[in-house]
Parts: sequence; structure tokens; C-alpha cells
Amino acid sequence: MDGGTMVVTGASRGLGRSVAVHFAQAGWRVLAGVRDIGAAPEHAGVRPVELDVSRPEHVARLAALVGSGPLDVLVNVAGVFDGPGAGLEDARRETMLEEFTVNALGPLEMVRALLPALRRGSGRTIVNVSGLMGSMGLNEDGGNYAYRASKAALNAISRSLALDLAADGIGVICLHPGWLDTDMGRSWSDPHPGRHEKVPAAEVAADIERLLDDPATDREGRFIDHRGAVLPW
Repeated sequence: MDGGTMVVTGASRGLGRSVAVHFAQAGWRVLAGVRDIGAAPEHAGVRPVELDVSRPEHVARLAALVGSGPLDVLVNVAGVFDGPGAGLEDARRETMLEEFTVNALGPLEMVRALLPALRRGSGRTIVNVSGLMGSMGLNEDGGNYAYRASKAALNAISRSLALDLAADGIGVICLHPGWLDTDMGRSWSDPHPGRHEKVPAAEVAADIERLLDDPATDREGRFIDHRGAVLPW
């Protein structure tokens, strides 16, 4: 897919930042949602926009900037994590609500707000960045109730979006990006040493471009990794 227009959330750091820079360097026009404008990526092709996906007024303001589009790709990266080793005692109501609001409702609200622009795009693809901890079939360690449940909810949302938006020609990629070599990824100690290789965020950004370019990529909301392999729910 040649350069078009993209919205990326969570672009202040980590994967979101890498996606914004990678696609801007490839000639895309990127609106980068950041909580702190001062932390926005610096590139001529990146337009930073203050965005906290848990705040409806921020989502509405970004949607007003995009207008009727066209918007080719929306990449929902913004997320929060309850921390390594969070157990049952940490699964408090406020923690659960915060992570559901950002990790699951945030992407859904972004899609709802930007749908008119996406309908006019040529790429018409939503990339929802989930995580392996959202897989119920691969949960061998328990804990992290808020993060696991919110990402599992995002997986379910992604599948429903794919079914509901198919008639509009809009595809949905529900993505496990790998164990990222970012601040969040480094904060977590692998309970299964050697099983998961840390992946640079820049590499995953390039993988996202490859997935968008590949007509064989699953766009029906199934859970896939950054190399395109289907994962269990």
C-alpha cells in the first residue's frame, strides 16, 4: 500500500511512536495521537494531536481534524498495563475500569468517531494492537486480570468490527505485536525464559507495513501475530 493517510494512537513512545515515524518516512501523512505534545515524534510527515483515548472530547477533536477524510488506516496502539506480577489483590474495580476504558473502549470509540473518514479511504484498514495476554487459550500463568480481560475484550471487539464493517470494505487486523523491546516490555520478567524473543518496536512497525501490503493478511478480525500467524483466542 503506497503512502496514504493514517491515524496512530499512543504515539508518544514505544510501538505507537515507531509506527508513526516508520510510515511518515515511507511517505504517509500521519496524525499521531499523543498524551503530551512535547513527546511527539519529530518528522515532517507527522502531525501530533493531543489525545487521551479515555477522554471523549479528545477523540471528538481528533475526528474533527480528520473530517470526512479520506482516512486509509487507523492503528490503535494506546494502552495501559497493570504492571508485572499484578495478582488477584490488584484486580480492583478502578484498575479494571481504567484498563477496559483505554485498552478496549478506546479503540472502539476511535473507530466510531473516524468511521466516516475510513469509509472514504482507499486502504480501509483498522489495526487493533492487542497482546498475547489477551489469549484465553494461551493463559498459563494467571494474574494480570485487568490487562488480560481488557485485551480479550479488544479481540472480541475486533472480530465484531470486522463482521459489521465488511460491507463497507473495511478490514480489521487484530494484532499481537510480539514481546516488544520497549519500556513496557522490559518491565516484565518472562515466566518462561527463552520462549519469547524481545522484538524491537521498529521491526514490528515494518511488519505492520508488510501486513498491510499483503493481500493474504487476515483482515477478518482473527487474532494474529506480527508475522501473520493465527493465534488462539
